[in-house]
Amino acid sequence: MNTRMETVAARGAGTNNRSVHPRKSIAGGNSPLSKLLLWAVLVLYVYLLVKIILLKFHSLDMGFLWSRLLAGLQQPDLLSQRLESGNLVLFQEISRSLQSFSSHDRYNLIGNVAIFMPLGILLGMMFARNKLAGMKVLLCAFLLSLCLETAQLLFMIGQFDVDDLLLNTIGGMLGFAAYRSAARAIRGTSDKNSI
Repeated sequence: MNTRMETVAARGAGTNNRSVHPRKSIAGGNSPLSKLLLWAVLVLYVYLLVKIILLKFHSLDMGFLWSRLLAGLQQPDLLSQRLESGNLVLFQEISRSLQSFSSHDRYNLIGNVAIFMPLGILLGMMFARNKLAGMKVLLCAFLLSLCLETAQLLFMIGQFDVDDLLLNTIGGMLGFAAYRSAARAIRGTSDKNSI
């Protein structure tokens, strides 16, 4: 009986002296439930991105999207014209926006960065233990933005803009940097508390 109590006490003492792993506390741990929750939040976030960027806050009407896609694919010249009327020159729209700097231009520049910051935070949580997390976030942010810009072109809703690709990717990386900074701050706080 005495040996068992000593073992339980030793286990309890061992866990009290350990600091909470910061990545576990920020990312919600490694349990299947926390991973499922992160995936659910990511899916909801991507849905909201599609609703905002592609659908311009309108409801999801598959019939409308299908008809727009068919119309575009049946008229390749129209798609070509829409691509040419978009922005294919890096920094062109950013420069124009900075020169005029109207409230709409500020909203567009800041909005294109800010809307992808949650992606960087979520992916930072998902890739917390991966040494190439930054590269993965960069690639995912760029590819998601490219998909949305291409969808705008194919569905003939909005314009394809390479500056949006850049700003969205920067937003994803800023979100990732914010996540990493928070993780380090929490790690530093938990290390100080364990002393």
